Amino acid sequence: MTDPNTTGAATKEGFFSRWGRRITSLRNFILNAGFLLLLAFAIGAMFSAPGEPAIEPDSALFIAPMGTLVEQVTPPSDWRDLIFRSSDAGLIETNDLLQSIDLAAKDPRITTIVLQLDSLGGLTSSRAIRIGERLQAFRDTGKVVLAYSEYSGQFQYLAASYADQVFLHPMGGIMLSGLGGDRLYFADMLEQLKVKMHIFRVGEYKSATEPFSRNSMSESSRRDSQRLVDGIWQTLTQTIADNRGITSDELRTFTNDYDELLAAADGDNAATTLNSGIVDGLMTKSEFRDHVGQRVGWQDTQLNGIDFQYYLMQQGASPLGSADTAEPIVGVLTVQGAIVEAAGGGPDMASADALVEQIRMVKDDERVRALVLRVNSPGGSAFASELIREELQNLQQAGKPVVASFGNIAASGGYWIAANADAIYAESTSVTGSIGIFGVVPNFSRSLDAIGVRADGVASAPLARGLSVVSELSTQAKDIIQLGVEHGYNEFIDLVADGRGMSKADVEAVAQGRVWSGLSAKEIGLVDTIGSLDDAVARAAELAALSSWQTEDVRPPMDPRSLIMMQLMQSVIPLPLETQSWLSQLSGQLPWLGQLNADLQQLTAFNDPRHVYALCLTCRDL
Repeated sequence: MTDPNTTGAATKEGFFSRWGRRITSLRNFILNAGFLLLLAFAIGAMFSAPGEPAIEPDSALFIAPMGTLVEQVTPPSDWRDLIFRSSDAGLIETNDLLQSIDLAAKDPRITTIVLQLDSLGGLTSSRAIRIGERLQAFRDTGKVVLAYSEYSGQFQYLAASYADQVFLHPMGGIMLSGLGGDRLYFADMLEQLKVKMHIFRVGEYKSATEPFSRNSMSESSRRDSQRLVDGIWQTLTQTIADNRGITSDELRTFTNDYDELLAAADGDNAATTLNSGIVDGLMTKSEFRDHVGQRVGWQDTQLNGIDFQYYLMQQGASPLGSADTAEPIVGVLTVQGAIVEAAGGGPDMASADALVEQIRMVKDDERVRALVLRVNSPGGSAFASELIREELQNLQQAGKPVVASFGNIAASGGYWIAANADAIYAESTSVTGSIGIFGVVPNFSRSLDAIGVRADGVASAPLARGLSVVSELSTQAKDIIQLGVEHGYNEFIDLVADGRGMSKADVEAVAQGRVWSGLSAKEIGLVDTIGSLDDAVARAAELAALSSWQTEDVRPPMDPRSLIMMQLMQSVIPLPLETQSWLSQLSGQLPWLGQLNADLQQLTAFNDPRHVYALCLTCRDL
């Protein structure tokens, strides 16, 4: 006889299961329909794009990007990621912009570059200088660079200062506010939430943990940070002064006494900027457009020229790696973002698992004779950093030299992975060093206690509950983590001493978490040469005894689906010089919100189960 209770349960289970399947089917249908609509829209946009302009003699190359510069664009992990990764909209690889300038320098049809960088994000001092140096090389061929701004940030202006002439809108301004700024400290907030952050550290200057343990900057951290920003600021201001043909004292007056200069000009920002020699003239956009037209002429009602992205497509420029591979290859592997063991797609995470696989690809590929490690990372997991370093060492032992090239930041774990390279190149304003280790373990026992939740349980060994985040961290667990941090620090010191040919005492003297500019790092022996990525590639080729070579980006292999998503993500029709986005203006209105978001996003790097990190949390893109 059937039990009615059992029958009722089966009926209920069948009902919920059926509706669960229906809801899942509906959800999948909506998501798939959304993807098909997105695909149809993207294809339609590509086919309906206006025809590419012809490049006539005496043409201009227009560089007015709207987006964010990155070292390398990473593909979405799946199409849902493609839709919701709004932060990746308009990503521009730095090498694409540089390559367009290099091609134009050799193109007799291009005689002028017209530069407007107001809407370009992701610019740092080192990227601005890289762009500026390419602009200077363009000018050295006898060609002209004209720059225009409505209201420029200091890094946008740093790149523009390399132009022959810089013009400003009559209601615009350029503010050279300096480097540094406020950091956020969370000790009081964590106390109010009754969250205890257990901090384990080595080194007087390892300030990465201070935001979680203090409400203000420690004096040692203040001294270290002040030294860093003063050194980099000196480099930037001297560069701008030299570019503009003014003295460093005149530029210092503009940066330090802007209020007095503004008062003398009756509050007119543009006049203040012009009177200080920062720009060459004031023009409306229409006037500047006519000024450019007098030089390059017109095609009907359009200026005689082409956008740099269209120009790359017309020149057949393609990602590095599609060139003729008959010659030996020097590979370039980019490490971008916080270093973690494994991560999905995104420009802010460097997955050790993925990077190790790519290094093995280089090792197994007979065409690749040397590797350049391009680092733009504040570090992250100490263990993940070691995994990458070990694989690079295996590559060297296989007879393939490794040269490190530092971008904006190569600190903590970012320096760890490069410490044993055959040569280290840094840019003058790179932020590096931060040789130190720390541990962070949050504990929520007091938070739970405040709302009446208690933790209790059993354990077959002390650590089963001793490492809990919902009950008190045991003394044994604290000792274990502290010992691990101290051991990791000693390992860091040893590998730097071995890789750099320094004594442990000499490394210790510049370690303890202190950060250095590229120039300072060269003086103390942490880097070999101040030079660009191209210089590092040439050095790698020299170490591999190559007289000729091709350069190729080392990227993870992509299946057809990933290739389509990558193309969709980057299928943004370039906008003309006259077009501006209100979104880019809005993003500048809430700088504190962006800083808070950046601080909170860095917390995602705290995912190492060993709780030991080589991470420079307080390193900013300078």
